[in-house]
Amino acid sequence: MNCPRCQQILSTRTINDYNASVEVDNCPDCGGLWFDKDELAQIDMIIEPRLVEIRHLPSEAEQLKSLHCPSCNNSPRLEKGVHPRDRKVIFDYCPYCKGIWLDKGELEAIQQENWLLTISKFIRRLT
Repeated sequence: MNCPRCQQILSTRTINDYNASVEVDNCPDCGGLWFDKDELAQIDMIIEPRLVEIRHLPSEAEQLKSLHCPSCNNSPRLEKGVHPRDRKVIFDYCPYCKGIWLDKGELEAIQQENWLLTISKFIRRLT
């Protein structure tokens, strides 16, 4: 399978969490990640509280470039979506195989959360 961004051959990478282990396809050149159907959902709820959130995201113009599905045989165009936890993350998804492409830095951006936000969510759950 080739990277939808730079066409390099994807390798596999394991992402481990305390309750999940997901093997994803990783581009060794651009650092993007391909999640097959439901793989991102297994680790999407991981939240890493940070005192200061530092995002290393591609530019909006780069995120909006048209990509094609690396998994489907007919290589359909990927559609765009905005992640609900971080509105600056514009991810790509295939409407057919339900795979998701995240550019380098996007997974970290959706997993990082400011400490104050984490504390306020915790307090709201208690009340």
